[in-house]
Amino acid sequence: MKKTGIINRELGAVIVKLGHTDAITVCDCGLPLSEEKKVIDLSIRKGFPGLIEILQPLLEEIVVERAILAKEIIKANPEMHKKLLELLKNVDIEYVEHEDFKHMALEKSRAIVRTGEATSYSNIILFSGVDF
Repeated sequence: MKKTGIINRELGAVIVKLGHTDAITVCDCGLPLSEEKKVIDLSIRKGFPGLIEILQPLLEEIVVERAILAKEIIKANPEMHKKLLELLKNVDIEYVEHEDFKHMALEKSRAIVRTGEATSYSNIILFSGVDF
């Protein structure tokens, strides 16, 4: 078998199980996590790998129909916000309060992918769509 794209076993297993409207969260290293939720921890050190480094290959594997961001990212982290908007050009984006985001990430996500990202509000919930 020739493997291209995502080769992380845990992450690949989550991706192939995603159905229409299922959610996966990609978060920074500071988002509070629950022992009850599946967490795929890809962080190595503070700042590495970054959110964008993980998000780009995920977007190559997943059809994303909508995404949720904390509205605080707009003012607190405009650089990251701009990068996310560039990556998600054809995706409906919803903004919620960060406290609500944290609850939604734990309630709605099949898994949470933890990165080493260390900038404010660098978290996103992706909802899978279909390719037809």
